[in-house]
Amino acid sequence: MAGSASRSRRKTPSIQSMGYAVVIFPLVWVIATSLKDRRQIIQNPLGLPEVYYWSNYADAWREGNFGTYFVNSTLVVIPTALGVVALALLAAYAFAMFRFRGKNALFTFFLIGLTVPLGILVIPIFYQMVSLKLVNNLWALILPQTAVGLPFAILLLRGFIHELPKEVLDAGRIDGCSNWGILRFIVLPLSRPALLSVMIFNIVWVWNQFLLPVVLIQKASARTLPQGLSVFMGRYGADFGLLMAGATISFVPVVIVYVIFQRQFIKGIAAGALSGI
Repeated sequence: MAGSASRSRRKTPSIQSMGYAVVIFPLVWVIATSLKDRRQIIQNPLGLPEVYYWSNYADAWREGNFGTYFVNSTLVVIPTALGVVALALLAAYAFAMFRFRGKNALFTFFLIGLTVPLGILVIPIFYQMVSLKLVNNLWALILPQTAVGLPFAILLLRGFIHELPKEVLDAGRIDGCSNWGILRFIVLPLSRPALLSVMIFNIVWVWNQFLLPVVLIQKASARTLPQGLSVFMGRYGADFGLLMAGATISFVPVVIVYVIFQRQFIKGIAAGALSGI
């Protein structure tokens, strides 16, 4: 028994290492390819660069207009993530702490949003943005993506808030805190792991969103990174070094965000998922 247990412990790190390699290798390959010229890519497609061509990034940034796309993506991601967190926190607090008529029906209505694919909503969203005269405007991406991100955020935050220690909340009421005071001074600080998880989840999802920008944005100056990368692929598909440089510019920011906050992200997701629904 002891021998089998030790063998299983030896196997576990190797399996984890293989999992890390499967995830990391494509990223390393894309970055390595982005630093090669055409000769190096043809002669050694899987190896590291012999000579580093940092000019690929400058060319992609300039010729592919990635600077504008990067700014547009940032201007969409930040208000969307903050909007989802703020609105979901208020809604989750109400669902977790208050009793009111139609509470369960309203919460079920929000949960239905988790079952509706974004592709089904694209055409109605397009006509709604046309009626609001927001097509080719970044608000055409911010408003719908905020609404789409709310159901999951409310579900996660409601479960987290519902499991907060009742003693702490009761102590706040005894000290004279109003409902707003309890939310601000007790629930908000204690819910930071879940709030951070919701924010990171939405940052990654909105940053990589492709379908809505393609439908709602036709103006080149308002394109986001995924949409701009698609156009860039059509123009420079034969130049793999330049193409991979553009891809690296697109995915590195979200990878950095996730690596920095991965512990808090996993902690918040686990806490919200294990709480009662």
